[in-house]
Amino acid sequence: MSEASPGSPDSPRSPSSARPEQAGAAPSGEDWLAEEMADLDAERPPRATAGKVVAQLVSALLVIALLAWALPWATGASWGEIAGAFSSLPLWAVPAMALLGVGALLLESLTVRAALPGSRWSPALQGHAASSATALAVPGGSILGLTLMGWILRRAGLALPVILTGIMAASLVEMALTSVLIPVIGLGAYALSSSLAPAGIALPGALWAALLAVLGALLALAATALLLRRSVLTWLLAHSGQSVPEHIAAQILRIRDSVVEVLRHRAAALTLPTAGARLLQWGALLLAIEAVGAEVPLLLTVAIFALGRVLSLVPLTPGGAGVTEAVGGAALVALGVGSAQAASAMLLLLVTMLLVPLVCGGIATAAAFTTAPARRAR
Repeated sequence: MSEASPGSPDSPRSPSSARPEQAGAAPSGEDWLAEEMADLDAERPPRATAGKVVAQLVSALLVIALLAWALPWATGASWGEIAGAFSSLPLWAVPAMALLGVGALLLESLTVRAALPGSRWSPALQGHAASSATALAVPGGSILGLTLMGWILRRAGLALPVILTGIMAASLVEMALTSVLIPVIGLGAYALSSSLAPAGIALPGALWAALLAVLGALLALAATALLLRRSVLTWLLAHSGQSVPEHIAAQILRIRDSVVEVLRHRAAALTLPTAGARLLQWGALLLAIEAVGAEVPLLLTVAIFALGRVLSLVPLTPGGAGVTEAVGGAALVALGVGSAQAASAMLLLLVTMLLVPLVCGGIATAAAFTTAPARRAR
């Protein structure tokens, strides 16, 4: 591979190379990045504030409360009935859910690796696992999770422009597939549900909620695509006045060019692993329904899975935990699945969608902090 230009995704530099070389020198775009994103310093792991810790505890309590109250309410089964149905699950059920969760996490990390030319798979996997767990555990934890991923990648020797390029490219793929394509497919299945089952999916407001979520995601994707046009971004930066200095604007344009280059030349490597991860998660829903002894038309399982992905965007809890299970259980009951069986299926799916990412991400985060170099004395 020929040597890439500075700031391109193919030109990883050591963490120290992003710092100003001479005191008093004019700041370059990459120097600005090093100052503005100091949390990504390889020697300074990001720290959760006391507020974040409290928010995490409150979020965990809210998820538990939602599951304790909303799941029985939505399905019409008592916790005694749910526990009885769950205890009668086949022995393979929970291990299968765990394996599917691990498989989805591994596939998602391949997308992250593809978005970071020159990186190794190990830090990409560790960074993605830690980031995913943080986003699921902390309200509004996506930014903290991305910062944690960036710090792990910096420790692996990647330059800030490469990290920013990779995060933006992977995030755009995630938005296009999970927030737009899957809900659109689910809406199609939802519309056909009445012709496939007499009961259909009788969830008041669910269709409108899905439509609004898809519309919002489409608008966000369209706005992002517009901003990725160099002429538009250049015009906006040129008319920003003094709020965006010239050296920062130049770096923003270089990062934009790198993102577009990655999206153009690595489209398959970016999209296929994430699509495969969503297929594994849908497969987990199918196995959960099979494990409780229920039968649901295949197309309707697509609608239920897509509805769950839409509800995961609900900001009430991280990843929509608690809300997704309650609504999914109600959907299964509406399709004729027994109340206790529907609730058990949703709890089983929770292993794939929530427990595995949290456990794997917790292990990845602990490993990263354990092996972090001691902060230099000041």
